[in-house]
Amino acid sequence: MDQITPHLLGILWWRAVATLTPLKPLLGNRNGGAMGNPLLDVEDARERLEAWQANASRRAADTQAAAAGLRALRVTASDAHGIVEVTVDSTGAMADVRLSARVQRVSLEQTQQAIMGAYRNARVKLAEAAAEVVRETVGADSATGRALLAGFRTGDTEDEEGRY
Repeated sequence: MDQITPHLLGILWWRAVATLTPLKPLLGNRNGGAMGNPLLDVEDARERLEAWQANASRRAADTQAAAAGLRALRVTASDAHGIVEVTVDSTGAMADVRLSARVQRVSLEQTQQAIMGAYRNARVKLAEAAAEVVRETVGADSATGRALLAGFRTGDTEDEEGRY
C-alpha cells in the first residue's frame, strides 16, 4: 500500500470535514463581507479552504507514515515454555519457526501446542506493535487509526488470559 486507498481517503475527508471549525463567526466579518455572510466572502472562503487543505495534507502524510510503519512490522514470540519461537510478518503470516533443543524431550502433541501457542503470542505482539505505530502516527482513537487497526484484531488479541 504505497498510496492512500480510496477508503482511507474518504475517511480522511470526512474526518477533516467533521473536525474543521469555521475560522470566522457565521454572521458578520471584519469588513461586512458579501451582505454580511462570511460564506460568500472570497477571502474567508480561501482561508477556510487553505486550512482544510493543510489539515487534509497533514492527515494524508500521517496515514502514509502509519501504513509504512505497519508494513514494516515483524515480531517474534515464543510459547510459555520456551520450546518454540515463531516470527510473523505484518500480515500475521508465519515467517519463521525456531525449535529449541528441548523439543526433542517433549511429545509431538506438546510440540504442536507449543507451535500454536508461540504463533498466537506472536500475533498478540503484532497487534500491540501495530497499535503503537498507529498511536504514534494518526492516533489510535482517530477514525483512521481504528480503520488501520481493524485488520490486526483477532480472537487471540482479545483474550483476557494473556500469553499462551
